[in-house]
Amino acid sequence: VRPPAWFEQVLGARTGSGSRLTLSATGRWQPAADGGTPLQAGRWSGRITELQGRASDGSGQPWLAGRPLGLAAAWGDGFDWQALSAEPGRLELPGTALRWDEARWQAGTRDDLTLQARIEPFQLAPLLARAQPELGWRGDLELAGELQVRAGERFDADVVFERRGGDLSVADDVRDPATVHRALGLSDLRLGLAAHDGTWHFTAAVAGRQLGEMAGVASVRTDPAARWPRPADPLDGVFQLHVSRLAAWGGWVPPGWRLGGDLQSAAFLGGRWGAPEVSGRLAARGLEVRNGLEGVHLSDGTVDIAFAGESARIERFEWRGGDGWLRVAGDASLGDEARADLTLRAERLRVLGRLDRRVVASGQVQVALRPRSADINGALKIDEGLFDLTRGGAPALDDDVRVVGAGASGPQPGDPGAAATARAQQAAAGNGNGNGNGNGNGNGNGNGASPRFESRLAVALDLGPALRVKGRGLDTFLRGTLQITNPGRQLAAHGDIRTERGTYAAYGQKLEISRGLLDFNGPLEDPRLDILAVRPNLDVQVGVAVTGSALNPRVKLYSEPEMSDTDKLSWLVLGRAPEGLGRADTALLQRAAFALLAGEGEAPTDAFLSSIGLSDFGVRQAGEGSEQTTVVSLGKQLSRRWYVGYERSINAQAGTWQLIYRIAQRFTLRAQSGEDSALDLIWSWRWD
Repeated sequence: VRPPAWFEQVLGARTGSGSRLTLSATGRWQPAADGGTPLQAGRWSGRITELQGRASDGSGQPWLAGRPLGLAAAWGDGFDWQALSAEPGRLELPGTALRWDEARWQAGTRDDLTLQARIEPFQLAPLLARAQPELGWRGDLELAGELQVRAGERFDADVVFERRGGDLSVADDVRDPATVHRALGLSDLRLGLAAHDGTWHFTAAVAGRQLGEMAGVASVRTDPAARWPRPADPLDGVFQLHVSRLAAWGGWVPPGWRLGGDLQSAAFLGGRWGAPEVSGRLAARGLEVRNGLEGVHLSDGTVDIAFAGESARIERFEWRGGDGWLRVAGDASLGDEARADLTLRAERLRVLGRLDRRVVASGQVQVALRPRSADINGALKIDEGLFDLTRGGAPALDDDVRVVGAGASGPQPGDPGAAATARAQQAAAGNGNGNGNGNGNGNGNGNGASPRFESRLAVALDLGPALRVKGRGLDTFLRGTLQITNPGRQLAAHGDIRTERGTYAAYGQKLEISRGLLDFNGPLEDPRLDILAVRPNLDVQVGVAVTGSALNPRVKLYSEPEMSDTDKLSWLVLGRAPEGLGRADTALLQRAAFALLAGEGEAPTDAFLSSIGLSDFGVRQAGEGSEQTTVVSLGKQLSRRWYVGYERSINAQAGTWQLIYRIAQRFTLRAQSGEDSALDLIWSWRWD
């Protein structure tokens, strides 16, 4: 035999591939007075002398053990159970035990049940550590429970589950061996049920130095013989909550997120058991939500929500983000057809605040929530933004890395028993193979699937005047408006985005984007491209043209007027026509090859020139015949029109400084100082 998966998960039992269950019993069969056979009617009474469940390979602790147990059972014709009873006994489970002083059940018009039992003290931390290994639970908190139930013509019950001593702690970071474990400082933990004369009282209380204080009681009046309250039974109660340090609840939010602030609530319960009504208030001050890794930091949060019967109204909901704010208004119905209608307004809200990802946005969005649908409509504008792709993202494991061990949540692919576990989980989820047609005649479709939740998104996104994108050679501002929707549960966009004041580094040069257009007409990740980047300050237009789609781009050299690829590359890299190039010009052309080999990264030569503050470096041959000499030139492009350079022949005593100002495309003013000092006004005219 093998216990179910939840049994092993909760109690920590390890049964391997199976268990050996040992059961020894002695007893006496007493047939019914009318002489029926054992399969028709009778009574059995006896004693279980040995009961034990242990892994079949002999390893591990027993997961079930019982001391001598006295039992009695009676059934009628057709093996219908009539009565069960047990003498006082004890059943041992991993980490705890169930002890009873009286246990008896008798069939009838209203089944008679008497049970007096208790769950012996057990440690809670090991159970939580198995259920939530990512939180690093520790501690010596002990819980115990008591049950007293009597059911017949009337139903009476007293059930208590409470703290007996000790405390719990959670780890700040389970990945760090030296992490600090923060104690919760628990002083009270109690769940209770008392049912007498048709009045049911449910109570709950939690108190801790770090968690705050929570307490509540709910009362229901029903038929004294009812085994559970009916949906129409009246309900009343009260609930109170005070958490002075929400930061202590950080262990229950995803890793990297932090909370802060003060939370209070006082509410009254009314209505019916099947449709409770809440009246009261929820208030919070000084709320803070932050994630340093993602650049999210909302602070100074203030929340006031009023509850009145089946309705709730947001009276104030405001957060600060940078120099802006976010406000939420709306109301909700908590009745049988739950709904919520919310309006979110933002004014210069800093959504992201990282060095490489910064977004400040404004706008308004309406959200309509229904039991099986959500509608999101509105318009947003990015007031300011920066996405610096050169910094890259956080380190991450490769796709082929598989983590196993204590931190794993369950069997991994390829592990023994993984397939069986997957089948068991699938069966538990209700994915059977029923033959019902689901046509509304009470015949379900057999797959256990719940009704689909539909979401409809229609948001206009204005990129604003100051959204900048850097990285992978690109440095530009983006303008435009997109309509964001989600047909078929897939994000889609419609609209155009254009570049402004953009540059693109290619072939060792910084090109200016003269035309940049991204046309979205469907999937968000695959817009159509129409981009032209040219090298500035030349007598001809030469550069790079990118067309196609983002997932399948086409890149080619461009020139106006049209010329061969060799001429285009010479103008693009060297800034002049290819006629008369010497062998030393090969060093400059190599920069194009380095740029191609570098891919999305920075070429080695570009990185070197950038580190010493230069934008140009060249070696060329000057002179004719035997009088040729090698000239080395260095330069720095100060701005779009200003350029300063220095060149010197290897055989010369001194070099020459040049300051160049480009007045227009064909007019250049050059000041030169050195062996030859001059002031030149140059006009260029090119013909084919």
